[in-house]
Amino acid sequence: MSQYREPKKPATESTRLFDLLAYAGIGPFVLGIWLEATGENLGGIDGGFLFAAYSACILSFLCGIWWAAALNRADHPHRLALTLLSNLVCLIAWLGLLVYRTPWGLVILASGFAYMRWAEARLNPNGCQLPGYFKTRSRVTYVVIACHLSMLALEVWQ
Repeated sequence: MSQYREPKKPATESTRLFDLLAYAGIGPFVLGIWLEATGENLGGIDGGFLFAAYSACILSFLCGIWWAAALNRADHPHRLALTLLSNLVCLIAWLGLLVYRTPWGLVILASGFAYMRWAEARLNPNGCQLPGYFKTRSRVTYVVIACHLSMLALEVWQ
């Protein structure tokens, strides 16, 4: 007897928890900007590194979502693209972290978020089963890009 099960129907439940976590995820970016603006640090970690490390972490997390979609959906029309691009963007995030002390680090990281938003709309990694959540993700992405631009302005003008 086969263990294959029919896929579950798309989720229709509330996405409040996911939305809350997405918006809460902006907090560390704001904290990094504040630390950088005030010259303070958090346990010896300056605002620039906190910001860049968190940015690279979140970009890698988003890449993991694509990787999971490629692994779990063998019939996905963009499976190869999701697999390769998830790895490429993750490596680019790492590069952004490596050069975080230069303005290019923030440009690379911000570009990673912009690219992920643009490509996610086209590749549809998870079948947009929770359209409300992806609307939230879009809003949060725009705020995160604005945070990167704010941090870039702080670094250029200091």
